Amino acid sequence: MAGAYWPAPWTCEDGGPRRWGCPEGQPGLGIRPGERLELAAARDAFATDVLARRGPGELYALRHPALNGPQTPTDAWVERLDPGTLEVTASTPRLPGGPYWPGGIAAHANGDLHMAFGCWAHRLSPGLDVLASHRLPVDRPHNSFVVLDGGELVMKDCDAPAGREPATVSVLDPETLLPVAPPLPLPEPCIARLSSDGESVIVVGSTVVFRLRLDRDAGRLVVDERWRPRYGPAPDRSFGWDPAITGRHVFWMDNGRNDTDRTMLGSGEQAGPVRLWWARHDAGDARSVEISGLPHGTESNPPGWDPERGIVVAYDAGNAVLRAWRVEGDELEPLWRRDRFAHAGHLIVYPDTRELVVQDWRDVAALRRPPVRRALRPVFQRLSRSAAARRASLPMGSDQLVVLDLDTGADKARVSVPSPSQAFLFPSPGFGRDVYYQSLTTIARVVVT
Repeated sequence: MAGAYWPAPWTCEDGGPRRWGCPEGQPGLGIRPGERLELAAARDAFATDVLARRGPGELYALRHPALNGPQTPTDAWVERLDPGTLEVTASTPRLPGGPYWPGGIAAHANGDLHMAFGCWAHRLSPGLDVLASHRLPVDRPHNSFVVLDGGELVMKDCDAPAGREPATVSVLDPETLLPVAPPLPLPEPCIARLSSDGESVIVVGSTVVFRLRLDRDAGRLVVDERWRPRYGPAPDRSFGWDPAITGRHVFWMDNGRNDTDRTMLGSGEQAGPVRLWWARHDAGDARSVEISGLPHGTESNPPGWDPERGIVVAYDAGNAVLRAWRVEGDELEPLWRRDRFAHAGHLIVYPDTRELVVQDWRDVAALRRPPVRRALRPVFQRLSRSAAARRASLPMGSDQLVVLDLDTGADKARVSVPSPSQAFLFPSPGFGRDVYYQSLTTIARVVVT
């Protein structure tokens, strides 16, 4: 695994800073004919951003209070959860945060947990004692971080969802959380989360992709001026989201601006279709393919990557299309496509058992008609703060966790999850033949039986 993370599977979001979605070192679910998925536990946990693991049985959730929308000032906390029941077994106090956007947590090679949320970074013990805190130099939300091979934490601010203000990249010492290099202003906004191979850091800006390195001798971040793949702008497209780093390419998706509420269906703000982009590590040009070909496409996460057979998985959350391609050299060969498949969250890829974990949202289509949606949005925002109201809203929409055959896209098993919000964020593999589902409102444990 790239980066100085705790040596165990899924110790940070997407299973590692390359964002493949693979739990390296852990076998897949291995669902056999006659087996099914079963909901073993579910917990109303509004609001949750990320699930991450450390050692065996150590499951953590990054939480924050109910909000009035992005950029709302708030605090946050981390909970340790019982891996079977999902009950809280330990918690930090409320920690300083700042303007809201989903942050991140990770287990570092030094044994501690690190957290980035709002304009603060925190270092926590495995028992969730606060060991250090540092206010970051820009008063905007910092959407998570990556850990380099040398242990340094790299993070940046995020002018989300507007995407107008240029981003600034910071590098912190993992023990003290003090800067080890001056903050580096970038020339344009960056909404996407960072990715890294342990030394290089990939930043998807609003029009250009940047590659950064930490010059430890000089004590500064350096931008690779020879590699700047350009993918925008265009009048009908918007900024890209989190990149996935493979051995030869960087992959990312665009058209990330959307007006999401409880679902991303029909939420794309730009008129064009969402595209999957890729660029070679040794070439400065970018190539792309349409994912669905449908107007007002959108997404907000990285593609998935299968390192065993070179399969990349991408999706159009606005139009409910999920697709896979096989990478042949620098070309993409279409492999399979699922229409009317409403996936929006982060992917889990099991290369050994050829399984792909996704979600498939179901709701009342009439509630997504633009006039109805605009009228109901303030009502849903108020009601979302009530656990009773969230339970009562389940007949109007709920999610399903689905395991697909990675090579064909066919269903292997699926189960309904009582979540009144579509999953957009960070699930986690379980510690055995199970998976942890996570949406803004709900955490659930799904097992193979």
